[in-house]
Amino acid sequence: MDELRLRLLGCFACERAGVQIDLPLGLQRLAAFLALRGISHRCLVAGALWPEVPETQALASLRTSVWRMNRLASGLLEIVGDALRLAPDAHADSEAQESVVDDVLSRRYVDDSTLAALCRPELLAGWYDDWVVFERERLSQLRLHALELAARLFVDRGRLDVALRLALEAVRAEPLRETANEVLIAVYIAEGNTSDAIQRYHLYRDLLWRELELEPSPRLGGLLPRRGGVLTPM
Repeated sequence: MDELRLRLLGCFACERAGVQIDLPLGLQRLAAFLALRGISHRCLVAGALWPEVPETQALASLRTSVWRMNRLASGLLEIVGDALRLAPDAHADSEAQESVVDDVLSRRYVDDSTLAALCRPELLAGWYDDWVVFERERLSQLRLHALELAARLFVDRGRLDVALRLALEAVRAEPLRETANEVLIAVYIAEGNTSDAIQRYHLYRDLLWRELELEPSPRLGGLLPRRGGVLTPM
């Protein structure tokens, strides 16, 4: 049977051999939950997906959803005793991104493909279930750390073009994050674009004050040139 793929970064999609399978929202949520949480007891799945109804009703809804899933996307789910999981040959893009994040954070592997893997939309955009919000925040924080570290590693290699795109993505994702702005400023300085570094610092300082009435840390200001052309090391 052809491999099934789930797209969870951005808008949900399910496809087999490049052909999209249209799943109703309830089945999308079931597939996404199992992709993110792994093998899960039926009661846990039912409680997460139908939290507003009694357990017996939630379990009945789950049974119906599993039956419908087997008709619309056969081979996507597996029943393991009282638990459910995605089939071993079903893969989600969020899983692939997290694998790249792990490689970057452990410094095992960083190359040009890192850029494409990390510069992706947020997890299940527009979904606000509690379990989605938690997983989105978890993956977002890991991705931000990976973006910042990968940008620094590419600066060290002299690949300033890739470093710049990674740093810009980190700032785009979290404009108020000081470490993201710190990396972007460092890239500008490495490029010799001092005016861009100074402008980025002032943009960040103004945004931080406007949103939170806070000032950047002295360390961030210390990255900027001083009179006499001296730079404070990172």
